[in-house]
Amino acid sequence: MSEYTTIYLRNKATPLLEYKEHPSWNEFKDLSDDEINKIEEERKEHNRNVERSMGCELFYLTTTPSRELTVLPWNPSPKVLTKELLGEVIDFYKEEIDRCKTALKEQKEDIVRLEARIVKANVELYDKINEDIYECNQSISFWTEELNHYKYLFDKFNFAKDIIDNDSNAGNYELIYTKS
Repeated sequence: MSEYTTIYLRNKATPLLEYKEHPSWNEFKDLSDDEINKIEEERKEHNRNVERSMGCELFYLTTTPSRELTVLPWNPSPKVLTKELLGEVIDFYKEEIDRCKTALKEQKEDIVRLEARIVKANVELYDKINEDIYECNQSISFWTEELNHYKYLFDKFNFAKDIIDNDSNAGNYELIYTKS
């Protein structure tokens, strides 16, 4: 199942609407086709207004980044992204960034250790040590990509935090999110 998270900036004065679900079969069974069409059109119009009530989309997280972010509870209806919840999200990304930096540091230390060993190695060990160095370099590439990915997401949420931390914005605007 796919999971997506979207962060919006909206004016607090606008009422925040929730989506109307498609009515059940039991609700439709005794209605005429015209009545069913009218109800369905009203539902669609209401749901279009829900999207307008959410305000300006700041950014959108696709499946994998959204699933990583377990701090935000799943909910298809728009929910307010409080400063506390936003702080938890930012802390999550700080931890992930630190984890990537630690892994990078360990891999670089391994390369230094292996390069010191390769100088002293005989022919039989040279290929094995060279292969280990190659694997460390591959791991460094992976952790560098991960680090850049988490820094990118950290910066997005930090940008949102800066908007809300601004006193003139906080009085009129709020952040909301959907996760579905």
